[in-house]
Amino acid sequence: VVGDALPPHHSPSELTALFPDDHRHTYEAEEVLARLLDQSLFWELHAERGREMITGVGRVNGLYLGFVLNRQGLIDDPEQRGTKKPAGILYQEGIAKVAAFSRACDADGIPLVWLQDIAGFDIGVEAERLGLLGYGSSLIYANSTNTVPMFTVLLRKASGAGYYAMAGMPYEPVVQLSTPLTRLAVMEGRTLAIATYGTKLDDEFEVAAQDPAERKRIEDGMRAVEARIEGDMDPYQAASQMDTDEIVALGELRAWLELFAETAYQSIGHRRVKNPRIWSLHDLALLARERG
Repeated sequence: VVGDALPPHHSPSELTALFPDDHRHTYEAEEVLARLLDQSLFWELHAERGREMITGVGRVNGLYLGFVLNRQGLIDDPEQRGTKKPAGILYQEGIAKVAAFSRACDADGIPLVWLQDIAGFDIGVEAERLGLLGYGSSLIYANSTNTVPMFTVLLRKASGAGYYAMAGMPYEPVVQLSTPLTRLAVMEGRTLAIATYGTKLDDEFEVAAQDPAERKRIEDGMRAVEARIEGDMDPYQAASQMDTDEIVALGELRAWLELFAETAYQSIGHRRVKNPRIWSLHDLALLARERG
């Protein structure tokens, strides 16, 4: 199981510069892994399915860890050829991929690291047609019954049911870390403001009232809701409420992963750790491979 402990090819100190100042802007999730893993090497599984999610295995200090993280930006929509949809959200294929990967890592004895930057689950008529509730329940069940150590890092957004499905603190990871960029909440402030005043808004989510006094009352109320949630999403506020275990600088994440790997592999008396040649993950990779 243990290989040579080698540093990443790209310095972990570069992580801070990868993340835009505005949380609505995107970055390349693969670049994060390149600054965390030994020699910046990563074996990605099911790369062409569930593109909003990245799953795979890499070494930290020579020890294998399974990684699950959210791709950012736009991805191809497999349900509507030629169209795009935003990543950072859980869709049908991504949920199924992560659930299968989580179960396989548990069977193979590979500790799991969840790197969250998620806005939640897909919603709407199409999501209901595709049965996202059932797939999401399957993922949560898998994580709830895993015996392999799991560690969670909230890189940036950690919103809604997506936070729970990706092994958020209520599902008992060994440790949950936040960064100074973390935004932990049931939903974003603007989203909750729209939901609260939805009957007063038009199709563009603008105030529909014509009366100036009524418009001002609604706008002030929406700003107040948004400001309150923005305050609650502050990582230091979350830490003060014990909603996360520690706030760490992005450049320190590699050192924390080294700690996770070392501690996870020092406690294996109660679980199986397979030889990599007989991993269940190889079966998943083979079945996903295109033929011909």
